[in-house]
Amino acid sequence: MGFVGLIAVTAIGACTAQERHAGGVPAAGSGANGGGFAQGGEAPCVVDGACGDDEHQIALDVPNIYFVIDRSGSMEALVPPDNDDTRYAVVRGAAVELVRSLGSLVNVGAAVFPLGDIEADGCTDGGEVFPVSPGDPLDGDGVDGPTTKSFAFATKLTPKGGTPIAATLDKIAPILSGLEGRTFVLLLTDGGPNCNAGAVCGIAECMPNMEGLCTPSENCCVADHPDWGPLHCLDRPATVAAVQAIADAGIPVYVIGIPGSEVYGTVLDQMAVAGGVAPTGQYLRVDDLHELGQVFAQIAADAIRCEISLSDPPADKGFTNVYFDCESVPYDEVDGWTWVGDDVVELHGAACAALKSGQVAQVKVASGCPTEIPK
Repeated sequence: MGFVGLIAVTAIGACTAQERHAGGVPAAGSGANGGGFAQGGEAPCVVDGACGDDEHQIALDVPNIYFVIDRSGSMEALVPPDNDDTRYAVVRGAAVELVRSLGSLVNVGAAVFPLGDIEADGCTDGGEVFPVSPGDPLDGDGVDGPTTKSFAFATKLTPKGGTPIAATLDKIAPILSGLEGRTFVLLLTDGGPNCNAGAVCGIAECMPNMEGLCTPSENCCVADHPDWGPLHCLDRPATVAAVQAIADAGIPVYVIGIPGSEVYGTVLDQMAVAGGVAPTGQYLRVDDLHELGQVFAQIAADAIRCEISLSDPPADKGFTNVYFDCESVPYDEVDGWTWVGDDVVELHGAACAALKSGQVAQVKVASGCPTEIPK
């Protein structure tokens, strides 16, 4: 397990002796029947929104969300209709917002390409700019925590240079494989991979030709071309292999193409298939950058698990309740929670969705009063 997210539990009140009568123990997947449960409404002995005198230390299996972001020169293009921000600024803003909104539900890291002395070498390898770190606990005061602030600062860069995706992935692969727990890579670009000095290509794989910047009969990627040359060959084989190597290490790679990348759809599709998360055989194409945040949120939601482990499970399951921000979550296999074995609580339906949305600041699991179920 990666950085295990420990969610704070507060002191909670005690039930009366009459309320602590023996009750039924809910089995995993059981419905709304069984002795010893509060039949809906407010649970007894509510203190600060929680009932019982036994608090449990809980943990979530927190995933690592790792951004690999294109900051090449083309990312400086303005985004319509307002043309107030560059592609890079909008992408960075969506990534920062995900870090902010999900808080401690995820660990986050980031790399960009290219990186280094881009003025001297526009094809310098990319690299990590923010090491994987736990997200900030949500506190509701609207102030960014240290992880969100540091992530925003580390990714505040000016778009320049080429698109050395293969070299960048090869460089960060050991970092990714060395992370604890489940890791998911979000690779985003507005173009195709290039910057391979050893590449040789014909007109069909020469990027200036593909983009209509050269005459149809001229190969602009020949070694002696005055303006372009081999660095502008589409670096297809090496990039697909680099994505495949990361996926083979058990790390899914989501390939996201934004405006500007359309002409490179075939190689992006191949990268997406190699990344292991393209059931339709296609990359994630985002035509409207203002919708990018929703794409990031959906990927993160799929990565977040709705299982809560208890390091000190209760002796009597029939006297345990789950709370979101001091509001009781009913024991219900459709939209509430149930037991999975002796020490794991699983959230379902609306309860699971609420957790994944990042809007739950605190989760409590408390024992001592009858489990609350819907009427």
